[in-house]
Amino acid sequence: MIQILLPLLIALQLAPAWTAAAERDADEPATSALAAPASSAGAATVSLSDDGQALAGIQTAPLQALELEDESRAYGKVLDMQELLSLRARYRAALSELTIAEAQFKVARSSYERISHLHRESIIPTRDLIQAEAQLASEQARCEGFRRNLQEVREEALQSWGGELFRQAVERESPLFHSLLERSRVLLLVSLPPGHARPETYRRIKVALSGERQQAREAELVSPAPRTDETTQGETWFYAAPAAGLRSGMRVDIWLPDAGARQSGVLIALSAIVWHVGRPWAYIQAGATQFVRRPIGPHRDLGGAWFVQQGFEAGESVVVVGGQTLLSEELRPQTHAKDGDDD
Repeated sequence: MIQILLPLLIALQLAPAWTAAAERDADEPATSALAAPASSAGAATVSLSDDGQALAGIQTAPLQALELEDESRAYGKVLDMQELLSLRARYRAALSELTIAEAQFKVARSSYERISHLHRESIIPTRDLIQAEAQLASEQARCEGFRRNLQEVREEALQSWGGELFRQAVERESPLFHSLLERSRVLLLVSLPPGHARPETYRRIKVALSGERQQAREAELVSPAPRTDETTQGETWFYAAPAAGLRSGMRVDIWLPDAGARQSGVLIALSAIVWHVGRPWAYIQAGATQFVRRPIGPHRDLGGAWFVQQGFEAGESVVVVGGQTLLSEELRPQTHAKDGDDD
């Protein structure tokens, strides 16, 4: 009899707990049928019905294949032309003074030669010859002074700007100088990475403001730069680039082509990138209602998109609008699980 009654008594004691648990389960909201994540090999899958996709505004686009030339990163600065213009003005003023002094010296020498001839013929007194000699010596000294001044300005310009830029912008009025003067082009001081010497492939480089790789414009080599950049220790070179959007003092990013080396990959739009636990990801559509979240590894920032070589294939449909919504749906079951644990 006791063996029969004992299980019955235990069941009656546990009945209130079973009832409470059942009521609590009834009050719990059901897990969203839209999200059913499954993780494997660094990727996670989430399901979203057609209606859910329409409601979330999900949009996809095929990944485009791209082949890029290998590049090295460098940095540059847009130079203020005022220093060069001031040197040019000083050089031109010194040159004018020397030209005038040399003309006066020629007159003094011609006068001295005429008076010397007349003195030998005993036509004019020695006093006039002495005065002519003194005038000639004075004009010669003036010429030497202006010549030294011109040389000093020239040496200062060479120390700051180098021989080629000095010739194009100071000694003569070249097309380059006129474009710099009219601000249709700007002069860049480009600092190559340490250990990089300029091969012939660096005659043309790409330059853009930070984060605007896709808007990069082409810059042409002008000459080596005798000055250096305070922030780098590499070789420096002068380049000229279109002035649109660039102002004196701006820091710019430089991309140097590496001849012969090319990379293959795909372009992932910035709008497709979602961030989770400090890492970038992108959702790839794996079926009508299936989306796989894949990590984005090493990449090259091209401004409006990232160039990625691994983990993605050309032609795959990437979510370009609504990725954050998919991430929220994927993480929703985890949120409910945590809420249940708190209860």
